[in-house]
Amino acid sequence: MIIGSIEHPEAYFGLHPLMKEAFDWLRENYRTAHSNGTGRIEIRGNQLYANVETVQMKRSDEQRIEVHRRYLDIHVPVNTSETIGWRSTKSLATPITEYDAGRDIAFYADVPEARCTITPGCFAIATPDDGHAPIIGEGELLKICIKIQIEE
Repeated sequence: MIIGSIEHPEAYFGLHPLMKEAFDWLRENYRTAHSNGTGRIEIRGNQLYANVETVQMKRSDEQRIEVHRRYLDIHVPVNTSETIGWRSTKSLATPITEYDAGRDIAFYADVPEARCTITPGCFAIATPDDGHAPIIGEGELLKICIKIQIEE
């Protein structure tokens, strides 16, 4: 997992051809993306889009690790800090659900090996190698999760 500031993401543009476009959109829309409600915002069809959501955060023992195969995520909290648990997908051993190709997600009961807290204005990039348990904390979280397709 990669942690950084949305103001200075240039070092990560080489991770994917759409990374620069994702951060350009994010910097332009970060503060206003929630003004039209929540849901999916198409940036470049299924290749690049943003999920804008308001969610109730969970305790760390309630949140499960998720993994994706076809997309990488850029998690961006808007109104408050968010903690994200992390564990390498190679060490995950306790599936809760089978991989759902339509939703590009599977859940695991394994415990994260590390945690990081990101504040508004920061981001966390989760690749398919990063099992991650987002949305840990207290209260209501306004969040943007940008999805970049890496595999069809």
